[in-house]
Amino acid sequence: MSEHFDLAIIGAGPGGYVAAIRAAQLGARVALLEKERVGGVCLNHGCIPTKALLWGAEVLHLAREGEQYGILGSESARPDWARMQDRKAEIVESLVSGVEKLLQSHNVQVMAGRAALLDPQTLQFGPDDGGESLTLQADRLILATGSLPIPLPVPGADLPGVLNSRQALQLEQIPHRLVVVGAGVIGIELGVLFSLLGSEVTVVEMLPRILPAVEGDLAKRFGPSLRRLGLTVRTNSRVEEIVQGEDGALGVVMTGRKGEETIWGERVLVAIGRRPCDGGLELERLGIDREGRAIAVNGYLETTVEGVYAIGDCTGGSLLAHRASYHGEVAVENAMGHRRQVDERALPYVVYTMPEIAGVGLTSEQAQEMERPFELATFPLRANGRALTRGESDGLVRLLYDPDEGTILGVHLLAPHASELLAEATLAVQARLKVGQLADTMHAHPTLSEALMEAAKAAAYGEAIHFRTLRR
Repeated sequence: MSEHFDLAIIGAGPGGYVAAIRAAQLGARVALLEKERVGGVCLNHGCIPTKALLWGAEVLHLAREGEQYGILGSESARPDWARMQDRKAEIVESLVSGVEKLLQSHNVQVMAGRAALLDPQTLQFGPDDGGESLTLQADRLILATGSLPIPLPVPGADLPGVLNSRQALQLEQIPHRLVVVGAGVIGIELGVLFSLLGSEVTVVEMLPRILPAVEGDLAKRFGPSLRRLGLTVRTNSRVEEIVQGEDGALGVVMTGRKGEETIWGERVLVAIGRRPCDGGLELERLGIDREGRAIAVNGYLETTVEGVYAIGDCTGGSLLAHRASYHGEVAVENAMGHRRQVDERALPYVVYTMPEIAGVGLTSEQAQEMERPFELATFPLRANGRALTRGESDGLVRLLYDPDEGTILGVHLLAPHASELLAEATLAVQARLKVGQLADTMHAHPTLSEALMEAAKAAAYGEAIHFRTLRR
């Protein structure tokens, strides 16, 4: 006899486990099925481990730069990679075990192993080692099967030493030379990480610019920062193959502006993106439609089969952990009888570099493609007192707004702690605030957030207080 649940969720990443907790809060009996460990890629192998290591690298960089702040003897600072890895593991364990305890406190039944769908309400579940399978029934089902790294489709991509992002975070030693294929968020973040730790890093990108999803002007302005951090970036360069030299080094053969050439490295990191994953569930057999590799959903995250929902990376679009968590809450509320539509107008993004890049809402490129009228106001961090005191004044705020109504359409930041500044901007876009409302809101002084207020003043009144004149 099978066990019955109100809701079953396949995948316990930031979408699935948040959905499970929210469903339990709404009174559901929940089964959460996961083939690895709770937390998914984000907590175990992606967002959290990367940021833990990046912070260590940033501390090292600040230590080495200490003399400009009046700190002597800082040039002797060096990385202890083993300790950095231990600290990363401690943070991951703390967060993952915390989520496991939360799920337990909500009486969510977590099951470890692989799932198979017999029909939309019947799941077969069993361990990878071939042990006994269980069958369970669920009134509603949420698919939260995540995404996988996109493989590099060239000869030699399977050579030893060619890594994906997960493998790069588990290296036993810092490579002397690293070639990164792909200048998206993952490639740039990990390139910065290893460059700060002493690797000679070259980033190869097929497109004409780095960070294609980021506001174009900020990506362009960030280029010199990458060079100062020691990275070499080669855009308009298509990788043809990866070869291995007699000394074991790996050569990335590419075609670029100078014709064909080979860049050599001790390791090659492939970071050309991720793609939706369906967990091998044979969804077509159940009548669940796709859009390309993604699971097709409507605005309520319903699939083409009644009672089955899909959330997060497996639905395509922006593959971001916070989007998956948001989807999880929306899908659960709909599964439990409410009616809530997805609103991704205020979907924030962050690139955790030095300085950070972050944004929300429309970019100027998107607005132009949509033929959406907009005006732009900016404010440079070199006119911000807090940025100057920190020695981090290389950045700016770009604020897009409706020229008639003054509604804030998008905010994009190149700034220290841009990831934290972004919360105010995200609320402004979500709540459809007008530039005058943000301009007239008092901000504590001295803070980096004053730069947002100043950009809003430039938009609302034609000119900021502490800088002239940036409206255009």
